[in-house]
Amino acid sequence: MIKQKSYFVLLALSFFTWACEPEKLERGKEMAVEAERHKVKRITQEDMEKQALLAGDTIIRLVEGAFLQLAESQPKEQALFVAQPDKLPTVNSILQRYNATLTRQAFSSENEAKQFLTQNQLLSEAGKPVPHVELQVREGLFQYQRPIEIRRRNCASCDEPSLLDYTSSTLDQLRVFSAQGQPDGFEEGQVRGVWTISFPRKKIIEHITLKTKPSRRGRGGFFGSKPDSAKSQ
Repeated sequence: MIKQKSYFVLLALSFFTWACEPEKLERGKEMAVEAERHKVKRITQEDMEKQALLAGDTIIRLVEGAFLQLAESQPKEQALFVAQPDKLPTVNSILQRYNATLTRQAFSSENEAKQFLTQNQLLSEAGKPVPHVELQVREGLFQYQRPIEIRRRNCASCDEPSLLDYTSSTLDQLRVFSAQGQPDGFEEGQVRGVWTISFPRKKIIEHITLKTKPSRRGRGGFFGSKPDSAKSQ
């Protein structure tokens, strides 16, 4: 009788263990997935260069987009932004978040432009201007550079001056003549200078780790209030 009772007890325990096993396995899988999600992954230099390139492209798109609006509307009260594009609220917010600096350099000749682009890897294999990011080890900075090209104004058929020169530091000089408008005019796509943004390496790592993204949303557009994400910080 005792043996029979022991048999039934063991049988019941085996059924209980079998019933709990799938739950343990499922819970174990969940814990493994959660641990993998929170595991700090090694950040490579390639990761940092991609982040600097992404942030740099975002900033320059904002600046050149604002310049395009300024050139068309010619608001005198906002002429300061042409001379100091880093003062644009949306741009300034991102620069502060990265503790980065934005500068602009103009070339005096086409030869100077070509030499600079070649030396700083700002030309593609096809010879087209492209952005480039390089780590400056001694300074602990990622340097982002993008050629400043002559752009066409935001209209299908613009009267002269029909082009835009983003190296100009005054609102009146943003619009420039094309080669068709004047003998010494410019051509669309002609390189006139270079944008340079310096990102501290520590800040790039911080943004990758925290997976933060610069927000371009703001109630006032290019010239209004800061992005919503910047306000919450």
